[in-house]
Amino acid sequence: MGLYFHNKTNATLWVVYADYEPDCEDEGGVKWEKNGWYKVIPGKTVKVWSGWAGGNKFFFYAEDDFGHVWAGGFFTHIPWVAFSWCWPTNSSSGRILGLRKFFASNMDYTINLVV
Repeated sequence: MGLYFHNKTNATLWVVYADYEPDCEDEGGVKWEKNGWYKVIPGKTVKVWSGWAGGNKFFFYAEDDFGHVWAGGFFTHIPWVAFSWCWPTNSSSGRILGLRKFFASNMDYTINLVV
């Protein structure tokens, strides 16, 4: 059971995702943890989260080295290096990226990334 990302492109992808985390909170009541960067080589699948995915809300962002991105309208600071942070956490090294929201419909849920 879990959340997976499958690379259906010819380029290596880098993925960030966010999930509900009750121990994360800021003044606005945001309870999300963001995690990344997961390397997904062409044709492969990577599990990024364990548990019953169905019925849960997640966010993700993905990019390759050729300028293709999978993004959305939920913005947060993402560092350049591997991380596991609460949503409002930021640093002096990174950038603001928009993550895409989705709802997992099955206990195992796979996002297929295609150009």
